[in-house]
Amino acid sequence: MVKGFSCLANLILCGIIFCVAIPVHAQTGNLLVIRGGTLIDPGRDDLGVPGTIIVQNGLIIAVQPGDNSPAPPSAQVLDASGGYVMPGIADMHNHLRSGMFKPGGNPAAVLSSLLDWGVTATLDPGVPVDEFDQLRNEVSRDRSAYPRTFLVRGVFTTDGGWGKGYTPETPDEARAIVREIKAAGSDGVKLMYDDMRWATTRPFAVMDREIAIAIIDEAHKQELMSFAHAPILELAKHLLEAGVDCLVHGIISEPVDAEFIDLMKRGNTCYISTLTMFQTNVGYDKWVDRLEKFDLNKRLNPAAMEIFRKAPSGTSRLDNTAWTVARLPVLRLNLFTVYGAGIPVLIGTDTGIPGVLPGISAQLELVMHQEAGLDPIDVLRAATTTAASVFNRKGVFGTLREGAQADLLVLDADPRLDVGNVRRIHHVIRAGRVHK
Repeated sequence: MVKGFSCLANLILCGIIFCVAIPVHAQTGNLLVIRGGTLIDPGRDDLGVPGTIIVQNGLIIAVQPGDNSPAPPSAQVLDASGGYVMPGIADMHNHLRSGMFKPGGNPAAVLSSLLDWGVTATLDPGVPVDEFDQLRNEVSRDRSAYPRTFLVRGVFTTDGGWGKGYTPETPDEARAIVREIKAAGSDGVKLMYDDMRWATTRPFAVMDREIAIAIIDEAHKQELMSFAHAPILELAKHLLEAGVDCLVHGIISEPVDAEFIDLMKRGNTCYISTLTMFQTNVGYDKWVDRLEKFDLNKRLNPAAMEIFRKAPSGTSRLDNTAWTVARLPVLRLNLFTVYGAGIPVLIGTDTGIPGVLPGISAQLELVMHQEAGLDPIDVLRAATTTAASVFNRKGVFGTLREGAQADLLVLDADPRLDVGNVRRIHHVIRAGRVHK
């Protein structure tokens, strides 16, 4: 018998030779027992067998092999026999928009809908300033109704640059804005450091390099993470030299080189490829075909799919989609190279870009990482334990360890054989609550 555990003999006579014990302190309170599923934690090598997870008040309090533990009468019991239990997916680049052509929408509703697809943690790296407080307050009212959410208030850009946001004219002004962002409760800062040559034949202006350096330096002084939109190799290196914490798009311009890898390792910088976002450039009609084939439960709106089938690729301003499509093999190769070098890779989609639909795009992002050459378990690790570690939440989410928040998926097929099985969801559990 494990120290501190009991077979709850006051509830039943335990005549079983081997029983999965339930902690004494779990005999009261809000209890959920998940029983019989094969336990998969990409950060642990000691699982991979059928077992029982016991959750109290939203936290995992016990993980045990076997499925014959007696449960208190007050416990909710999920029979996961024949299924697979893993941590929920983390999509760490999601702008909480619908993915349709019409701007606007309800970010909180999109955020909530991510749970339907198994996304239990997410980062929005660029919430419009006038929406930030309302969204943060909405999430805080009932955290179990939404994924664990990290929010960045606004983005930094420049006059004539890509995106709308803060446009400081001096390093000192940039530092003052970073301090303002910190005071507002942001989880980081976001820099747009891209001339968009991969999307247009008329490049945009790029932020002054000294201002970018000041933003990153002040963010570190304020204990904020710095995220950068910088998919062009030479520009990404500028920010890596300044110590940026995460590149939120893969490098698409050319193959990464030894200098890039060294800079990434030196800063322990994380890498997010957003393969789905770049893939939409092959044409919305082809992209929709892939979405519909992947959508096992036929949840996508046919009318919305028809809109995309009729839509041309690109716009009059973003007219360089052929350049992007030609470099998709480079994007995939760079992901494979970066992961092989031991650089922390996370899953991110840039959801909200037209065609990058909430939830299903996160599932497809995992599939596309596998297609780029990563083993399924490596992809699962990127979507769970690595995300938690990069965000300084190791052991808090993205794992089945005791003490972690119970953000879990019960699947009907093994994602270690094919990571696409993450779409075969039987249950989603967020903060110990079974999501309907």
